[in-house]
Amino acid sequence: MIELANDRWFPIINTVFAGGAAALWYLSSGQIGWPLLAAILIPWFLRIAAGHFPFRRTRFDGWLLLFGVTAVISTFTAYDPAGAEGKLWVIIGALAVYFAVVSVSRRDIWLLAGATGPIGALLALYFLLSNDWRLWPAELGVFNRLGLLWMGLRPSFGLPVLHPNTLAGMMALLLPFTIAFGLFAWRKRQLRWLQLAVVTGAIAAGGLLLTSSLGAWLSLTAGLGLWLLWELSGRFQRRLRFSRRTVFITAVLALLAAGLLLVVVATVSGIGHASGRLILARQTWFLIQDFALTGSGLATFPALYAQYIQVTPVFFAAYSNLFLDIWLEQGVVALVAMVVLVGTSFWLLLEQSDFSLKSKRLEETPERARRWRADKMSSDDLVLFRWGALVSLVVMVLHGLVDDALFGSHASPLLFFAPAMVVLVTRQSEAETAVPITKRLARLGLGLGVTAVLLVGLFLGFRQQIRAQWYANLGALELARAELVGWPTGQWDSGQNLERFAEATTYFEQALAIDPDNRTALHRLGVMAMVAREYETAVSHLARANAQALSHRGVGKSLGYSYVWQGQYEQAAPYLTSLPEVRTEMAVYVSWWPRQNRPALADRANEMMIILEGNLLSIP
Repeated sequence: MIELANDRWFPIINTVFAGGAAALWYLSSGQIGWPLLAAILIPWFLRIAAGHFPFRRTRFDGWLLLFGVTAVISTFTAYDPAGAEGKLWVIIGALAVYFAVVSVSRRDIWLLAGATGPIGALLALYFLLSNDWRLWPAELGVFNRLGLLWMGLRPSFGLPVLHPNTLAGMMALLLPFTIAFGLFAWRKRQLRWLQLAVVTGAIAAGGLLLTSSLGAWLSLTAGLGLWLLWELSGRFQRRLRFSRRTVFITAVLALLAAGLLLVVVATVSGIGHASGRLILARQTWFLIQDFALTGSGLATFPALYAQYIQVTPVFFAAYSNLFLDIWLEQGVVALVAMVVLVGTSFWLLLEQSDFSLKSKRLEETPERARRWRADKMSSDDLVLFRWGALVSLVVMVLHGLVDDALFGSHASPLLFFAPAMVVLVTRQSEAETAVPITKRLARLGLGLGVTAVLLVGLFLGFRQQIRAQWYANLGALELARAELVGWPTGQWDSGQNLERFAEATTYFEQALAIDPDNRTALHRLGVMAMVAREYETAVSHLARANAQALSHRGVGKSLGYSYVWQGQYEQAAPYLTSLPEVRTEMAVYVSWWPRQNRPALADRANEMMIILEGNLLSIP
């Protein structure tokens, strides 16, 4: 067994086991649970028996530990512990994949890069065999027609349907390594490897195309464009008589400015996804404020957004921003850990002498050459995979800003794959060791000390607001547990069992006793008053909450409905006219209220529906 742990191929086997366990957790939504831990822990025990640390240590270990700890804590804050636990297992699988990848020898980078092709192809095939184009229609009409035609021909496998943007994000994340592997195979004149890269890469690229995920396309194009710009800048530097770095940075800044301009124009004009994604991000920010001190818990975003932003008992919004979703569900500590992980990954790549934007290139010394030969990977070969890692990291960040393929839903085993590959391709030598434990402890102590000072300063400076928000945060958690049981129910709350709100009400009242303008407490008390049919109280709370956040969709809609049920149609109209779903909901309320023995409210719903129709007709 000890010989096995020291074998050259042990890290590859470990990666296969970790990847397999993570994939099974992902496919089962974490339902398999504990049994798959054996695939991860047995290789660790073998390494310990051989006298080694269970995994290769890196500079990211502490941040990953923080991320994992906050994920565990977030299973206790979630309104649905079972769903949160399922997502936790996938995150554990993603961490296992990270530690398995960074333990691989640098000479075997090409094996990992080569494996991304078949994995990407499998993701594309899964999309073709499972996607429901009626549920998730393609944004391009031709792709939607082709998809519907294919659905009529393919056999039914009963596979879980994943959002096309989720699969597209993972395919886009892997494709840069497949391209790097193909170039490596071409350089080595290995025809079979090249064929593997071309075939699997073409399948993955075709699947990515058919998803019609604009965010994935653009993020991959941006990353590959950087690679192409670097190559072209080397050719133009002679003609323009500028350094390669100057040409490259100038081109990148010009393209970045053009891209930002297009985004601004699209947002202001309300064109395409830019405006919708910005609105979704703004509304998610309000939810983050509600759970600022604890996080809302794993696997909670869709229900929270539907209940308190969209104000509907059915599924509405998928995860849409990697960083905001982490912040909401796991809190600010997890967000900081992810930002440090990504930011440091970029720095590790850009500081490489044979990859960075520095004009000076280190010479190939005899010692350096011997090291490359021992690793069976030349410096030029390694640069290919560094570019693959950079492009993949760009995809992770850019696509993460508009769609959440890696943390949303029940997370992804590829959550930390790009940073892991960065660690692998920037490792200076196989003998490179982790930072000594004394230095690690010193850094940890310094970091904890600075953090403690900052937290104490913040608490002393904003003591009242923090105390109030703490109680409001606890109340928001309790209300979610009371309201979101069995979500989505597809039914409006009929006002039964109001006792379930007692604990949440106590927390909110404590928050308002400290800070009378706490928006979270005011909003949630207004929501509970609506369920209790106490609309005058609801208006009182919601109007004050609306004054704190004029663009909060959920507060405005709830306030508008409370005015309607009081018969104050003129006051309600400004809050409801711009919401496209209100007219349909009012039509449903016309038949729903009589079943609740509230015929007067049904008449008011009908009256408001007529007013809304008149407002629509008056719009030129």
